[in-house]
Amino acid sequence: MPALCGLDLEHPVMNAAGTCKSLDDVAELARSATAAVVVGSITVAARAGNAGATYHSGDGYSLNALGLPNRGLGYYREHLPEMARRAHAAGKPLVLSVAGFSVEDYAVAATAAAPTGVDLLEVNLACPNVWDGGSQKRIACFDLRQTAAICAAVDDAMRAIPSAVPYGVKISPFSDPEALASLAEVLGKLAAGSEDGPRYVCTSNTFPNALAFDHAGREVIGAGLAGLAGPALRPVALGQVRQLRRLLPDTVDIVGAGGVTTGRDVADFLRAGATAVQVSTAYWNRGEDPAVFGEIAADWAEHCSDA
Repeated sequence: MPALCGLDLEHPVMNAAGTCKSLDDVAELARSATAAVVVGSITVAARAGNAGATYHSGDGYSLNALGLPNRGLGYYREHLPEMARRAHAAGKPLVLSVAGFSVEDYAVAATAAAPTGVDLLEVNLACPNVWDGGSQKRIACFDLRQTAAICAAVDDAMRAIPSAVPYGVKISPFSDPEALASLAEVLGKLAAGSEDGPRYVCTSNTFPNALAFDHAGREVIGAGLAGLAGPALRPVALGQVRQLRRLLPDTVDIVGAGGVTTGRDVADFLRAGATAVQVSTAYWNRGEDPAVFGEIAADWAEHCSDA
């Protein structure tokens, strides 16, 4: 039985943030075979997300530019206790992904979420294609100082309350190995220097600023640029997991994400060094059918028995 940050999981397959936003979503996923229920990403203020088409399924890939749609911290502060109750009644941890537009946003969201029964926080440092005030927002994980400041603020928030919960970070894929090593050094020092530091790293969020056209030459995503995900991202994500497992201390778990479609994919991520995986594109491409998590997990179990 795998364990993430000390929490036992029935198997390594979880949903990814973005696939679960409401109490009804949690109730549906709690009834599914996902090993944990991941909610979010949430922001302090409610967001409608980007306009126009925000998801496209292509040949071996997907594009999305959702723009962090969510109901805002007020809704989640009210409903997270019931979300936690439903997840726990089904024997599943509840993970909450938080995002922000400032260091303070992350601290405020973490402080509000911690006492609600959430088991883990996932600090989203990697959401691309978020537009606010007419400009595209910086991806936090590519700025070492911003990453350190956000994690330090979350650390401080957790120390200040009696109901602190462990947290991890979600990052974008890095093409420069030196840049990835620098980020891993920052995260490793934070984890070593504080009992509240990041306890897992989820890699990878979508590859930023991809573009595709339909047969009529029209952009398939309303915002134009979008995050690339699905099977096309899987070799990149596997490489990120392998590098990070070598760079991070053993006390920091790794969650793999990117194109997980079959049990063999799960096994490959675990072989590369991940503890668990997250699934998104396969869920969307199945018409938001939560049965996909159980099918992938069962395929993984069968693959392991055949190995």
